[in-house]
Amino acid sequence: MSKHINKIIIAAIGILMVVCIIAIFIMMNYKTPDHQIATIKLDGEVIREIDLSKVSDPETFSVENKHGGTNTIHVEHGKIRFLEASCPDQLCVQQGYISNSLLPAVCLPNGVVIEIEAANEELLLDAIVE
Repeated sequence: MSKHINKIIIAAIGILMVVCIIAIFIMMNYKTPDHQIATIKLDGEVIREIDLSKVSDPETFSVENKHGGTNTIHVEHGKIRFLEASCPDQLCVQQGYISNSLLPAVCLPNGVVIEIEAANEELLLDAIVE
């Protein structure tokens, strides 16, 4: 019985390694599109869109919700982040810069979401395209 369990454990480890290698390969071959649009939403409504590829000088601005919660957003060429927030947990600030569409930046207590989308709305992967 223990030989059977050992084979199952070895097979599970092998499958896990293959999945990890595939994930690493995909992440390494992710191409960032030329034009990335950052969309800032407050309570689900778009309040601002910024083409990150056209940002030449860093910019900082604030977003205030109807309950008085504020977020300070910092934009640089190709990236954007929450710089400061009035929320208690500060998870949005700790996330740092985002520069692709893989993961949005979110401040749930204040209802602010920053998403990045390619101008052509396609996710380009060398592994799939070539």
